[in-house]
Amino acid sequence: MKSFWKNSEALAARLAAAPALLVTLDFDGTLAALAETPAQARLEPAFRAALKALAASPGVFVFILSGRALRSVRGLVGLRALYYGGNHGIEIEGPGLSWRDAGAVKARGLVAGIAADLQERFPPGTGVLVENKAFSASVHYRNLRPAFKRGFFSRMKALLSVPGAGLHWRRGHKVFELLPRGASHKGDAVALLARRLRAPLAVAVGDDLTDEDMFGALAGGGITVRVGRKALSKAVYFLSGQAEVLRLLRFIAAARKKGGE
Repeated sequence: MKSFWKNSEALAARLAAAPALLVTLDFDGTLAALAETPAQARLEPAFRAALKALAASPGVFVFILSGRALRSVRGLVGLRALYYGGNHGIEIEGPGLSWRDAGAVKARGLVAGIAADLQERFPPGTGVLVENKAFSASVHYRNLRPAFKRGFFSRMKALLSVPGAGLHWRRGHKVFELLPRGASHKGDAVALLARRLRAPLAVAVGDDLTDEDMFGALAGGGITVRVGRKALSKAVYFLSGQAEVLRLLRFIAAARKKGGE
């Protein structure tokens, strides 16, 4: 991987020259620092202001693409001019667009059943948080209490080893994700929106395993940036940490302004 800032001059030229630009950003761990629970995550005012300025830049579309439910991430950012993707790209909304993955919609009952079973097995006192996000479910274990550790991982191992009917599991930062098999992922979502908006250049920024899907989708043609260096990542560039994302947002806006002069 290459340092984004050591290659910033060439990247600024690419950003300035593109007729239209799609900037896609993950939320947790990218726009907002990772929190103990999803409910504790907050978007700092400086980040919100930078997103607003970037979306107002000439020829720029901003897309917040999260594993959260769309309603959740939209509420946390709170900017109308942006595009939002929830459930890792299963649902997308924005100016003039409202889209859902048809296959994932049909799998809602299956997701709800497994989520309910896990919520019953691991109530809040265990430190496990199970989120039913309608089209997918998340099982957070960042705060898993030691007394329940063995039982939790034993149950998750059993679930992961048996192929679900139309569902599959993925792992992330202290979380297991239950998703409809074959449903749209972050790479599909970026490609779909870039086509709809006719944006010839796309930037993707993320920090988690599911963000690798959008890095892979943009391989060879986009600008892919991982928050934190990782040897096996599909991203070409990296930032040293989440705080640098604010600088990146301002950098892209400045490059577009210069290109429009």
